[in-house]
Amino acid sequence: MIANLALDGLEQLLREHYPLTTNRGRQAKVHLDRYADDFIISGSSYELLEQEVKPLVEQFLRQRGLELSPEKTRITHIEDGFDFLGQNVRKYVGKLLIKPARKKVKTFLGKVRQVVKANKQATAVNLIAQLNPMIRGWTNYHRHVMSQD
Repeated sequence: MIANLALDGLEQLLREHYPLTTNRGRQAKVHLDRYADDFIISGSSYELLEQEVKPLVEQFLRQRGLELSPEKTRITHIEDGFDFLGQNVRKYVGKLLIKPARKKVKTFLGKVRQVVKANKQATAVNLIAQLNPMIRGWTNYHRHVMSQD
């Protein structure tokens, strides 16, 4: 809730500097995707993001007593990909590919292994009853993305 209040206005600021369409009808150079306090800003070039957008966002955050996290802030090409909200996002041969992030897959499989190891003496029915909610939650979260490489 507090993150939403603190970041309220960031999208409007970017729209003022980079309108949705230009006078010639071209699409915006900059686009913001946000979920609570996590956000992605995409742009038409590395230079635009590094020299114009990043300083603008840093100033916006500074006015609110916040700053960008150096560990989470990265400017990269979409073809190299990046992780966001447990998903890996990248462009491959002209198509946008979104799939579960490797780190999140490994973490999930580790949790499944723990449940299986902790229930070696359990019946198959009981083990399945414990695993089903975990698997259902994982698949529901990732249901709109690719499931494999």
